[in-house]
Amino acid sequence: MAMTEAAHPLERIVAPPSLPTRVFLAVTKFMRRKPLGAFGAAVTLTLILTAIFADSLAQFDPLEQSQATALIAPNSTFLAGTDQFGRDMFSRLVYGARISLFVGVSAVLLGIVPGTVLGVLSAYLGGTFDYLLQRVVDAIQAVPGIILLIAISIVLGTRFPNIPAQVIVVIALAIPNAISESRVLRGASMQVSRSEYVTAARAIGATDVRVMTRHVLPNITSPIIILASLAFGQFILAEATLSFLGFGVQAPEPSWGNMLSAEGRAYMFAAPWLLWGPAIALSMVVFGANMFGDALRDVLDPRLKGSR
Repeated sequence: MAMTEAAHPLERIVAPPSLPTRVFLAVTKFMRRKPLGAFGAAVTLTLILTAIFADSLAQFDPLEQSQATALIAPNSTFLAGTDQFGRDMFSRLVYGARISLFVGVSAVLLGIVPGTVLGVLSAYLGGTFDYLLQRVVDAIQAVPGIILLIAISIVLGTRFPNIPAQVIVVIALAIPNAISESRVLRGASMQVSRSEYVTAARAIGATDVRVMTRHVLPNITSPIIILASLAFGQFILAEATLSFLGFGVQAPEPSWGNMLSAEGRAYMFAAPWLLWGPAIALSMVVFGANMFGDALRDVLDPRLKGSR
């Protein structure tokens, strides 16, 4: 009997961990391996929650003016002080997060989708289409980015004056980004297109559309996510730059960029809190988004796995 038990030991069946457990373990591992990336994710999540619950977080109307409360330093009532028109700076910072989030997310989505389509088509079709598209990319990348953004914003704002400024900024950011990112995704698609499973799919009669949608596109998901995460912070900074120069969101809308340009520059010595608030918020969000994007690149890029 003892020999039988030794020859056939009872195996204990271990149930796989539940989905919440797996998510918790993955998040814990990410935080341990990439502390700066986890910090960036926390900052990005804070931006999202602030934008969503701006109505609840803001103490006052961001556009409400009162000369009786003009240029009050930060205190228990006005957490970030007030500007020269008596508007609460904390409320304007909170609503400014909504504008930044809208521009960042919309520009990423509007830029990454056509960029992916152009990159996959350019790599898979090749020939004249690939040559002409790459020359267009060369021409666009030869123009300084800020000049191109200003030119697109002016043209769109002049021809379509009824379009909100946020939408014009999103379009101005997405158009050159889609064309530039198509080159990166073209390189990733070319590597996938030379793979054996793509050759096998063609050999059994798979159409070009099926090969691109079922074999090429799913295998370039990692570079797409990396590009989107890195572009998010860049778009927020670009929107603030355009607004600071007067070509983006216009006053009195609470954009961080025009807050730095109008109130911040005019009262940087008499009321420095008008400069500190939007500058710190913009710096933290862009830094957090970049750190989170870098961490995602290290985790998702197979070429970086195993490297320290």
